[in-house]
Amino acid sequence: PFHMFPELLRQNGYQTFATGKWHNGPKLFSRCFGDGGNIFFGGMGNQLQMPVQDFDPSGAYPKDRIRPSGKFASELFADSAVRFLETRDGKSPFLLYVPFTSPHDPRMAPKQFADLYSPEKVTLPPNFLPRHPFDNGEMKIRDEMLAPHPRTPDVVREHLAAYYAMVSEVDHEIGRILDAIDKSPAAKNTYVIFAGDNGLAVGRHGLLGKQNLYDHSVHVPLIVTGPGLQRNKRSDAFVYLFDIFPTICELAGLAVPETVDGVSLVPMLKGKRPAQTRE
Repeated sequence: PFHMFPELLRQNGYQTFATGKWHNGPKLFSRCFGDGGNIFFGGMGNQLQMPVQDFDPSGAYPKDRIRPSGKFASELFADSAVRFLETRDGKSPFLLYVPFTSPHDPRMAPKQFADLYSPEKVTLPPNFLPRHPFDNGEMKIRDEMLAPHPRTPDVVREHLAAYYAMVSEVDHEIGRILDAIDKSPAAKNTYVIFAGDNGLAVGRHGLLGKQNLYDHSVHVPLIVTGPGLQRNKRSDAFVYLFDIFPTICELAGLAVPETVDGVSLVPMLKGKRPAQTRE
């Protein structure tokens, strides 16, 4: 049987808590997490009306439990994460899993962040194009229909301003979680792994979405920090997000399940190997 990394940690005595987006259904969530709050079973939605649920120990998660978020989703998810960090008993090691829905579209942000970016002052990317020069096979998908063709500078500036506002908004909420970790008893013994989705084009090459092979979209953010790791270092090593599972295993002193692909990044994170080698 296959394992998911939260499930493996839970089986080895970790307190596992999740809030935010879970796109794999209630059954797998229940295998992974012993607690949670403000859980969104789905992929995307209105950030102010995100359909969330409380943790259900039975694992049933009936639809009549769903309620609208009532506030911006990122703030709600951060609230749950901070509350967990402030109230956990500290007797067991923990995994806190917080998958945000922002900055996924629909592009919207609270006024305090939207006001930071005026579309008139946003700079167009140097590779802006009104139309992509050829059909790449992904020209009519949902992401590419969020703005009319041909793209105009004014419309792209509006999308960029809204996107930047969402990035700033979620960055602020992540900061709240990091502050709560710093104030907790586990501050000096906690690893933080930040990963994101593929980059959006938002006007580059006449595209809006991430479904392309340009440099701006093939990359995925990955930042790891914690005790014993190098600080303020960047690497051009060839890594992928499935490397996170064996990395967590090594950091936690657990054997990597046979079903897991990927390579532990710990040697690179500790400066013992400059790049990963793959067969």
